[in-house]
Amino acid sequence: MPRYEPAPRPYELMVLLRPDLAGDRLEAALERIRNTVVEQGGTITFEKRDTPWGRRRLAYPIQKFQEAFYVLFQLVCPPRTVREIERELRLNEQVLRHLMVRLDE
Repeated sequence: MPRYEPAPRPYELMVLLRPDLAGDRLEAALERIRNTVVEQGGTITFEKRDTPWGRRRLAYPIQKFQEAFYVLFQLVCPPRTVREIERELRLNEQVLRHLMVRLDE
């Protein structure tokens, strides 16, 4: 019997990265996140990391950091892969916090 696979859905992912990442290390961290999404069968449709986001002061310290780099992704991926993407983000030491939400269609 064929197994039902739901269609890919749009998601929004906000990631807070460590503020001590310099230019090349920041790019490498972002590339690692992009690769994780692509390896899980997703595609990134939008990425915003400059104004109004970028490096901002946090409301409260996270791992003794007062600032973080905010990066917003919009992506489309199968629902079954969301857990794996979030797992990889939790294991990534450069990510302070992340939040992935499903967008309304």
